[in-house]
Amino acid sequence: MAALSALVLSGCGGGSGTTGGAQLIVARVKDAVGLDPSHQTDGLSLNISSEVFDNLVRFKPGTFDIVPGIADSWRSNGAGTIWTFTLHPGLRFSDGTPLDAKAVKYNLDRWRLSKNHGNFPYPYWASEFNGFDGNSVVTDVSAPSSGVVIVQLKTAFGPFLRDLAMPSFGIGSPAAIEKDPQAFELKPVGSGPYEVVEWVKDDHITLTAANPSWDGRKIAYATVIVRDIPDQSTSVLSMKKGDVDILTDPRPDDARDLEKEQGITLYRQPSNNITYLALNVDKQPFGDVRVRRAVDYAIDKAAIAANFYSLGAQVADNWTPPGMLGANSAVKAYPHDVSAAKKLIAQAGLPNGFSTQLYYPTSPRPYMPEPQRMAEAIQANLADAGIKVTLQPLEFAVFLTKVRNGEHPMCLIGWTGDNGDPDNFMYPLLDQDSAVKGQAQNFSFWRDPKFHVLMLAGQQTVDEKKRAAIYAQANALIHDQAPAVPIAHSVVSFAAKSSIGGIVPRPDSALNFELMYSKGNP
Repeated sequence: MAALSALVLSGCGGGSGTTGGAQLIVARVKDAVGLDPSHQTDGLSLNISSEVFDNLVRFKPGTFDIVPGIADSWRSNGAGTIWTFTLHPGLRFSDGTPLDAKAVKYNLDRWRLSKNHGNFPYPYWASEFNGFDGNSVVTDVSAPSSGVVIVQLKTAFGPFLRDLAMPSFGIGSPAAIEKDPQAFELKPVGSGPYEVVEWVKDDHITLTAANPSWDGRKIAYATVIVRDIPDQSTSVLSMKKGDVDILTDPRPDDARDLEKEQGITLYRQPSNNITYLALNVDKQPFGDVRVRRAVDYAIDKAAIAANFYSLGAQVADNWTPPGMLGANSAVKAYPHDVSAAKKLIAQAGLPNGFSTQLYYPTSPRPYMPEPQRMAEAIQANLADAGIKVTLQPLEFAVFLTKVRNGEHPMCLIGWTGDNGDPDNFMYPLLDQDSAVKGQAQNFSFWRDPKFHVLMLAGQQTVDEKKRAAIYAQANALIHDQAPAVPIAHSVVSFAAKSSIGGIVPRPDSALNFELMYSKGNP
């Protein structure tokens, strides 16, 4: 690949300047699971850690375009297998320790080598870089000088830079990690614009500006308090009264209501997600493709998209969101057809139907604002086809543990894309490499060798037209084999006081607090 270099550096840490004294209060319905991003996969955790950490490269706010982060510039060899990153000199973590090439190498080795894992899972590394140790696409990391990091890959890897920019791969302070890995999970140390000063579980997380001139600009909000308000009626009332400045993920009806309020602006983030019903092929009868297709026919996806989302939701034809590389116009969602569902179930040797369970999280997610009502609708749809479903509502952290272990027959879940690449939707969620119980993200536990070949081909190809054709085939294969039921792609909204400037809606649903300011005092 041609060398890539950055013309202008965004200064990441250790800058000088004056931080504003204002305070920003953000409300959401659920707390983070953990704050060491390398261990987490949920957006509520990663959206916090993305403000605490910086990455080798970043996404330009509001896009998935790659811009400088810790690295000033980068280049690859002709084969795309050796990447050399030149770091910005003089950077430091918020604990004052140097952010140099050794620190970057430490983090990469911590993620990719299982001997460094201890008792922690590293699900995102496994699902984005093909596993650990000899399975990982990253084969070696070296630091020949304090300002240079060299990463060697097995093969060319199309999503490499975009993967590195994901929140899970924020660079942490080696000194803080070595001192107490458990404490780092609760109070991590990075080089981002903010640092965690307090986390009261299920109540609030307090951030303070760690780098007052981060990115060369004064940070207006010196303190950010992220409050957990599980009762959504209370959070909406708090927004209307002005007790909170930003409210994330309001329910559809609440979003429409808030949009009418004077002094409140409703923002809509670009569609970059999927809500789906995973069918665990290790649990019978879901090993039979006829049963899986029957479930897809039985669910009224159009009604779900219309009734449980804000404006902008659409039935998912493809697994990947609309407009993403690899879209296949020939793939259309299974229509709602109860007769077809019953016929397939009978063909599978179950003329009287069957009983099963549906696990779902009790708290709303950006891609699923009303999980209970959606689960009840699916339960009713499947009952019409002769499938008796017992609902299993679970607190989100418990839910994740159970579905990663493959305890569920079916689970209602979703995904917000991290980097704008189809690999990020397909490889983590449906490839055999992601079906390792305990840290699985492939909750269908579908292990299709043809799909795996397509995933590796997409990763090892850098030509975008060729990659588009590969992922179009993958979308068709997912539709045919139905390991999961894609339900909807939705537009995620959040509300903010109209007096706040610098708000940039992002496709990954995170918020850049460091860019925000009071319009009366920019």
